[in-house]
Amino acid sequence: MSTPSLPACPKCGRRIAAWKMDHCVYCGAAFPAELKQGVPEPEALKWVDRPQISPEAARQLEMMKLVPLDGKRPGRSGASVFILLSIPVFGVVFYLLYALVRRSFPGSSVLVLLAAALFIGYLLWAAFRPTRG
Repeated sequence: MSTPSLPACPKCGRRIAAWKMDHCVYCGAAFPAELKQGVPEPEALKWVDRPQISPEAARQLEMMKLVPLDGKRPGRSGASVFILLSIPVFGVVFYLLYALVRRSFPGSSVLVLLAAALFIGYLLWAAFRPTRG
């Protein structure tokens, strides 16, 4: 006794995986009305019906999809504030190092300015990068 082959999705070509749904679970394409006609529902694809939930619980579940759970955005952390306060200190240190190197090795003073720009840029990036949660 051979079982009839299951109809396939017209868009992606995969066999129907959820018989009671009117769309493909893989690509989301809607099935035409005549796609399942004449083919009995396979025993393997019969679902156990879930118990009904109250309308209030259904509304709460829908709201959880739309409204973020965290009510307010977190403020700056202590580390971010410390980094922002340390930027002027490092600016002064790099300026003094630049003045010292400019007197002794005038050609190398540009490297100190480049290092200062990179380091202060990193501090700014570290202070303003988005938090992870």
